[in-house]
This record gives sequence, structure tokens and C-alpha cells, in this order.
Amino acid sequence: MKDIVMSYEGDDIVACNKMLFEEFPLCLFDPNYLETNSLLDVNDTRLKHGRGGVYAFTYKNLDLVLRHYCRGGIPAKLIKDKYLWTSLANTRAMLEMEMLQVMYKAGLPVPEPVAVRIHRSGLTYQADIVTVFIPNSKTLSSILQLDEISSEEWQEIGQVIKKFHEYNCNHVDLNAHNIMRDEQGNFYLIDFDRSNIESTSGKWRMKNLERLKRSLEKLSSMNKEFNYSSLNFASIMQGYAE
Repeated sequence: MKDIVMSYEGDDIVACNKMLFEEFPLCLFDPNYLETNSLLDVNDTRLKHGRGGVYAFTYKNLDLVLRHYCRGGIPAKLIKDKYLWTSLANTRAMLEMEMLQVMYKAGLPVPEPVAVRIHRSGLTYQADIVTVFIPNSKTLSSILQLDEISSEEWQEIGQVIKKFHEYNCNHVDLNAHNIMRDEQGNFYLIDFDRSNIESTSGKWRMKNLERLKRSLEKLSSMNKEFNYSSLNFASIMQGYAE
């Protein structure tokens, strides 16, 4: 894409959003560097989220988040974070970055992509992505562990999901960890790894919603204090139908 600038250093490829940076230092993809470099403002160091966790830091007055690509399920027991190399364009990092750019430009509530790093090693690669941190935001899962949200907010979640579906955006891992709310009460979707823009509507839309429902039910079953009930998901569907 024309808004992405590429740089190469040994076995590493860095692609960055030139609307934000002309270049993005390779060292900023290294969590150890983020934790030990006194010139960087590292926020909460490691924020537990998903399989690999994320690192929040500030660079050039911009709050950013680093996420390493890790496998899930049974494959993760054998190969934690390596993927088969076919081409740069088909790496999970490049696909997610380009998708985020498309959605961000379309005005959908997603974090703006900053840069990706792909480290190639023979027939495999490892990857990372950096996005702009959504200010004063928390995941839906962390919010519900401490407090309830209103019926209107549940409906708004449904309305936000509908906006993505109207754009034919298939978020294949829609769960309570990948929905965020900022201080103003606005909701966002994050983590679009393996997601894609579909050519048509289809059963994938309901699969997204069912996955979110399973996520909320699982978290509720694991924690009796988790503020969720079936009525809440009914409110999501009400907002989705509007």
C-alpha cells in the first residue's frame, strides 16, 4: 500500500505507517529494550492480554502498544510463535496492518496501525505489530470484573459490531478481551489477526456474535463476580438489530 514504507535490516523487515513515521526503529520491537531504556516512558510494562501479552510505551510523544504474534490452541504446544513463510504480503503482520489501515481510514473504531516487524528464518517467520494506544481505555473483560455496564452500553456494543459487519469486516476472534472502552464511553475493536474483509455477507457474521457470547459465558463461569448475564447479550443483539 502507498502509505506503508519498508526498511530492511538483515533478516528483519519493518513496515511502518508513513502518515505517522518515516521510519520506525527495529529496537522498539524488543520488549527487553523497552523495559531497560531510560529514554522511553514505559507504561505498566506488560499488560496481560491474550496469549502473549502486550507492551505499552511512549515514543515521540505517542502512546503505543507492541504485540507479538503467538499461536493458540494445540499448535502453540509445538510451535509457539513461528509461521510458514510464503511471501511478505501473506504474513499475518502485513495482512493485519493493511486491514487496520483500511478500517481506520473508513472511520471504524480501531487503533491506528504504526508498524510491523517480520523476522524471517528460512521457511518460517516471527512477527510483531505496533499500534496507537487507545487513550484511557480498558478491555470489556477487565471492566466487567469490577463493575456492571448499562443496558445502553451493551446495546452500543451491538451497534459497533454492526458497523464492522456492514463493512463486511470479519473479526474471527471477537471476544471480551478484544473490545475496549475509553474514558468517554466509546467502544473499539482490537486485535484483527487472521481477520479479513469479506466479499459478501454470510454466516460468518453470526459466528462472530456467537464467539463473543461464548467468551462472555466462559469468563462468567470462571468468576462468580463477573458482571454478565444472558440479558446483557440480549441487549447486544437488540443494538445489533437497530
